[in-house]
Amino acid sequence: MFDELERAIEPGLELGASYVELRGETGFIEYIQMDDGRITALTQRLERGVAVRALVDGAWGFVSTGDLARLEDAVRDACRMARAAAPTRKEPIELAETKTREDRVKSAARRDPRHVEIEEKVAYLKELTRVIRDHDPRIATVTAKLRTASGTKYLVTSEGARIEMPINLVWVYPWVTGKEGTRLSAARNEEASTHQGWEYLEKTATPEAVGIPAARRVVLQLEGVPAKAGTFPCVLGPRVIGVLAHEALGHLAEADLTVNSAFNGKLGQVVAAEGVNMTDDGTDPGNVGTSKYDDEGTPTSRVEIIKDSVLTELMTNREYAAKMGLRPTGNARAESYLYPPIIRMRNTFFERGDHSFDEIFEGIEFGYYCVDFRGGQAQMNASFQVGIQEVFEIVNGELGRPVTDLSISGIATDALFKIEAVSDEDFPWELGRCGKGQEAFVSSGGPSIRFAKGGIMFGGQT
Repeated sequence: MFDELERAIEPGLELGASYVELRGETGFIEYIQMDDGRITALTQRLERGVAVRALVDGAWGFVSTGDLARLEDAVRDACRMARAAAPTRKEPIELAETKTREDRVKSAARRDPRHVEIEEKVAYLKELTRVIRDHDPRIATVTAKLRTASGTKYLVTSEGARIEMPINLVWVYPWVTGKEGTRLSAARNEEASTHQGWEYLEKTATPEAVGIPAARRVVLQLEGVPAKAGTFPCVLGPRVIGVLAHEALGHLAEADLTVNSAFNGKLGQVVAAEGVNMTDDGTDPGNVGTSKYDDEGTPTSRVEIIKDSVLTELMTNREYAAKMGLRPTGNARAESYLYPPIIRMRNTFFERGDHSFDEIFEGIEFGYYCVDFRGGQAQMNASFQVGIQEVFEIVNGELGRPVTDLSISGIATDALFKIEAVSDEDFPWELGRCGKGQEAFVSSGGPSIRFAKGGIMFGGQT
């Protein structure tokens, strides 16, 4: 595909573009859904298309097309769009300089999911359903979803970049409900890899590894005591502190959103309690947000958002790096050739601290230990609300009864100052999807972190 993309660059330059970028993709995408052992959705499609961006007179034009025979026309259309938009801009767009690279990144997948028989995939979902149902007779329904993708993407720019990277995805998601008498509960689990192939589901995200945690959370909620409303000392476990890092804080540090967020104007200022560090890392080996280059061809990097309690860096693409006088961090990502790249997180997490896991519970007479979340949302003012699907009471420094129907909320930028202890434990990553007008696979996490009373609000019974 490189030859086709490179031939289309010249018409854009002839029309006055200062920069032309073409991202081509070829691939296979599959989705299967099973509801209580019955296949309710099964789709497969082949993708082949190109995204065109042209910078003309300081404005972007974007066109996506599946017609490679008319690729030069698409470039001309993008240039015309940019020229029409340019007079409406208050200031012209400029791009930060980056080193032009030519590279071919090889896939690490050993079993391409497109070559795995559909019967094997259906058998995996049947076994996942069986594992969940056999866990407890109170399991009422099981919905299991499986998504795979494989292919190649190509990047060519007028600056001379020429990069080829693999497309890999295996993703599994069970949604489980339970019932006991009049009590109902629900829980989910999600596992994914963007580096391995089908072997990930064979060796890591097995039906047992994916299904049992979801089933166990459903049962814990059926057996749990009602949550108390109010504010208490608490400990947020790795999966919950991860969603706080991503949803409530990470988005504030995406440079295109920072101007309207609670982090606006705070670079270089103390924004957290002593000893708090938070990072977005695009280089962590094998993680779902990791890649060698972003979708502008910039090498990914480690972005120290909060270092020693100070807001130190923002995540950028080339446009916002130039606009704000920052370095390009390699955070430009696009869901597919149908979308332009925008600033997105990759693997966002709190760094480990210096307290043992047991120490962070000491002295808590009553509080909550939040282990896993069901879903959450946050606003640019740092307010957040997260539903918790696995949580336990803390009584006199010890873990107590499971709790049901609990949610947490607060202002994340205020909660940062209520952090009392950060554990030194290794932590598992929470793997999932982020929406910002388009989907991106991301991971988040951190060690267990203790918050003082007033840091987190709990919803439940008064």
